[in-house]
Amino acid sequence: MLSVEEKTSLLRNVSSFHELNEKQLIELADLCKEKTFSLGDVIFQQGEMGGEVYIVVDGKVAIEREIKDRSDSVSIMFITPYDSLGEMSLFYDAPNSVTATAMKETRTLFMKNDSFIEFAKKDPELLVELCEVLSKRLFEAYAKISEITSEKKPLEMRKLYDKLDF
Repeated sequence: MLSVEEKTSLLRNVSSFHELNEKQLIELADLCKEKTFSLGDVIFQQGEMGGEVYIVVDGKVAIEREIKDRSDSVSIMFITPYDSLGEMSLFYDAPNSVTATAMKETRTLFMKNDSFIEFAKKDPELLVELCEVLSKRLFEAYAKISEITSEKKPLEMRKLYDKLDF
């Protein structure tokens, strides 16, 4: 079990929280609970309602998007220590758009979205930082889509795009 000091130290290294002062980091650390996932455990499933933000302490998480018929998926990115996941549900009350799966034993800190939003309302700069993180992830997702489809012919690209359920 991590102490508040250990949680604070970890949060200090998360890009979204770089601008927080010590008092804010301690307050955020107090909101965080720990959860460990084994290899193959689903952290959250595409289509299910979100509700939690996770920060990887150690381990690795695959982010995948299932295609329409759910017989296949596209790997979008990997989340490693000091990265966060689940932030999309902070701003958009909809089912998860991706599935997050532990690629090896993964220890996380997590907090409920409601708690995080109450904390973030006290510091609008944090929201700006989060927007930067989400924008970067969107850019990376577009790059991944381009990479996947660059070798496909136009008709094949359209068929692949049509399979994605946005």
